[in-house]
Order: sequence, then structure tokens, then C-alpha cells
Amino acid sequence: MWVASEIHHFYIELFAVVLVSALAFYYILRARVLKDNFSLFVGIGFLISGLIDMLHVIISITLIENIDFLKYFIPQTWFAGRFFLSAMLLIAVVKYSYTSKEEVEDEDFVNLDKQYDTDQKINSPKNPKQNKIIDNSILYIIILGVLASSIALSSLFLVFPASVLDNYSVHRPYEIPPLILFVLALFFFYKKRLYLKKDVLYKGIITYLIIDIFAQIIMSFSAVSFDTAHNLAHVIKDAGYFVNIIALALSSIHYTKNLKKSNALIRNQYVKVKEAEKMKDEFINISAHELRTPIQPIIGLSGMLNEDFQNKKHVDMKEIETGITVIYRNAIRLQKLTDDILDVTKIESNKLKLDMEEFDLLEVISNTLNDCTMEIEKKKENVLFICKNDFNNKKNDGDKLKMSPKGSLVVKGDKNRITQVLSNLVNNAIKFTTKGSIAVTMGRKNNSEVVITVIDTGLGIDLEIMPYLFKKFVSNSFSGTGLGLYISKSIIEAHGGKIWAENNKDGNGATFSFSLPLKK
Repeated sequence: MWVASEIHHFYIELFAVVLVSALAFYYILRARVLKDNFSLFVGIGFLISGLIDMLHVIISITLIENIDFLKYFIPQTWFAGRFFLSAMLLIAVVKYSYTSKEEVEDEDFVNLDKQYDTDQKINSPKNPKQNKIIDNSILYIIILGVLASSIALSSLFLVFPASVLDNYSVHRPYEIPPLILFVLALFFFYKKRLYLKKDVLYKGIITYLIIDIFAQIIMSFSAVSFDTAHNLAHVIKDAGYFVNIIALALSSIHYTKNLKKSNALIRNQYVKVKEAEKMKDEFINISAHELRTPIQPIIGLSGMLNEDFQNKKHVDMKEIETGITVIYRNAIRLQKLTDDILDVTKIESNKLKLDMEEFDLLEVISNTLNDCTMEIEKKKENVLFICKNDFNNKKNDGDKLKMSPKGSLVVKGDKNRITQVLSNLVNNAIKFTTKGSIAVTMGRKNNSEVVITVIDTGLGIDLEIMPYLFKKFVSNSFSGTGLGLYISKSIIEAHGGKIWAENNKDGNGATFSFSLPLKK
């Protein structure tokens, strides 16, 4: 049997006052930081509970010699504090707590971010509903506080009926109402699935409720003050406070880590925003420059021709033909530039749509190569066009211009977009190759995909831009927007393929390859 003295009771209760004061402080601090009504309500509740316990401690030590008075004062003020505490926790669980889907299913930081945003919207001072909730919480706390304080203060003058029963096993029946309230709080805690919340604070609260229920049960069997049941109930109450403090501390550590993650995420997003702004400015500058280049000769030559026609001036037909040819060439260039810009906007907004169909890839390659013959002729360079088809092991390398692979190869994709990619790679090869050859090869890979490769003997790829080759505005030449390879990469990846590039091992030229899934 553990029978303590009045002084022991004083120190145990004083320790409880210290713990509950710490709880009140940290709950209110948490509410201020997180804008959390649950923490605010519980924090104020613990503060009032601490004041009642302080009254209990001061009067008990002051009137330590008055045994008859303490016999009723101690259980009645204990009842006042426990009644207030249990009622406060029940209201907090029922009115001010909730479980979000994100908190239950996923602890990922992005979801915590979403939950924080939701909390901010709910708890915004501009929200009329939020102001009403705060007003209600104040009203509830005031009513409970006045009721509990009245019970505690009246214990100085009144002995409540049946506050201590000597002839029954349950000596303190007034412990039953707080016990019922603690059990109800635990019931609603489970009903609202708060035990599923990832925040360790709620694990601490459920443990605290269970501890308090046991404390109430044990205290109800206390026959006299300072007996074993009385002392054990007080120690268990202190243990409950201590568990709650540990849970608060762990929760604070958890939120601090999340705050660091959030700050890191914000910094990363800020860097990305700055990069996006820089890229936007570069895009505008490059596009304006590239648009101006074809527009100037179009306006200049068309203006001259228009002026000659207006003045009915005789114009040599050869001069007209030359002017129209220049205008047409720059109009085509302008059209390609605007198409590239439109493609980039579609890619950036995830609106690039593919017109999927079955088509002969070898036919596309043949047509593309034939379309590029004009460019080869214009350059008047000694460049050999080679096309190799590994599907039938036939190689054509004798004709400089009209090369076409033999056989057929059916794939499923957007025929126009694949043509766009191949044309871009071949035209790039033509641009950078002044002598040697340009080879287009085709072959299977793992019997599941086809690989098309464009090999040239030109300048090769600058090693400095190699890691960024398929990004926007990256170009190996002094002209062009640097959008072609970026668009090509997006198109190929949208088909479920890959695109890559490397310099040739002999140091002459570069090799561009892309893969496409074969039709099953």
C-alpha cells in the first residue's frame, strides 16, 4: 500500500501544474503558427485547467492542517478540474478536428502542402465561417471555465452531496461524469478517424485520453485522500501530461522538417520561375530577330515591285522572277518559323495532339530524302546521299540524289509529325555538311522498335552544348531559333520513342538517331 502525506500530494500536484502550463503554452503557440482552431481551443482549455489545479495546490498546502476540510475540498476541486478537462477535450474532438484524405493516404510533402493550403483557406480571417467558429470556441471555453471555476470556488464553502462515500466500493461517484466524457471523447476520436492522421500529436492525444480514463477509474476507488488509489491517479495524470508534451515536441520537429522542405521547394520553384522568365525573354528576342530576317526582304522586294508597277515602270522579267523567288523563299522560312513557335506553345501547354494512323515508314523516308535533293543541289557541294535499309540488307549508294529504301515497314504514328522530325534531322545534316556524305539508315532493335539514324560528315556537335542539345533555344549555328531539336524530341517521346545524338568516333560529323515502337 502506498500512503502519501499532504506534502507529497503538494509536490505531485505542483508538478502537474508545471506540465499543464507547458502544454497550454505550446498548444497556443502551435495554434498561432499553424492557424489551427483545435490547438487553440485545447491550449486555452489546458490553461484554465492549470489555473484550477493551481487553486487546488495553493489551498491544499495553505490549509494542510485542516484534515476535515481537505477530505472534501481535494476531491471536489479534482472533480472540477477533471470535469472541465474532459468536457473541453470532447468539444475539441467533436467540433474542431477533422481528417483529410491527404493526411490519411499519403505523407508526401506535396500533399502536406495541399493540406496546408486548405487549412489556410479554411482559417483565413476573411472567411465569415471562420470568425463564427472562433466566436463559438470562445463561448464554449467561457461557459466551461465559469462552470468549473464555480465548482472549484464553491468547494471552499460547500460540501457536495455524496462527494465521498465511505460505505461503497466506488468511494468517489463524482469521478463518473468526467470518466464518461473522456470515454465519449475517445469514441469520437475513433469515429472521426483521427487516429489515422500522420501527425504524431494525435497519437499522443489518443494515448492521453486512454491514460485519463484509467486515472478516473482508479480515482473513483479512492476512499481517503493520499491513499494508494489517490496517489496513483495523480501520478497517472502527470504521466498523461508528459506523454502529451512529448507528442507535441515530436510534432513540432515534424513540422520543422516539413517547413525546411517547403522552403527548399519554394526556392527551387523561384529558380525555375526565374529560368522560365529568362527563357521567355530569350524566346521573344530570338523570335523577333528570326521573324525580322525573312520579313525584311519580303517587305523590301515586294515594296520595290509594287512601286515599279504603280509608276508603270518597265521592269525586266528576270528581275521580277528573282524578286519573287526571294520573296517565296523567305515566306516559306517565315511559315516554318511560325509553325515552330506554335508547336512549342502546344508542347509547353501539353496540347500537342497526334493524328495516329498506320503508315509505311520507308515511304516517308524515301519522300523526305527526295524532298531534300533541292537543298543538296543548291549547295553545289560534293555531298553523297546514302540510304541503307537493314530490314532487307539492300544498300543504295550510287545515286547522289534519288535514293529510296526498298520494301515497306508499317508503323503506327502521326505520319506528318514523323516526317517533320526526319526532315529536321536531314536538313540539319545538309546545313552542316559541305563535303563527304549524309547517310540515313534503318534497323530493328530487340524486334520491338525501329531505329532511324542520320549520319553526316559535317562539323559535328559542340561539346559545350551537347548536354543541352534537345532543349529550347540551343543551336550549333549562328542562325535559327534552336527549336527544331526540342520539337523533334517532344514528338518522338509522344510516340513512345527516344531520340539521341553523338559525335562520330572518327571526329568527322555527328549521328542523330531516333526510335519508334514497331506495330504489334
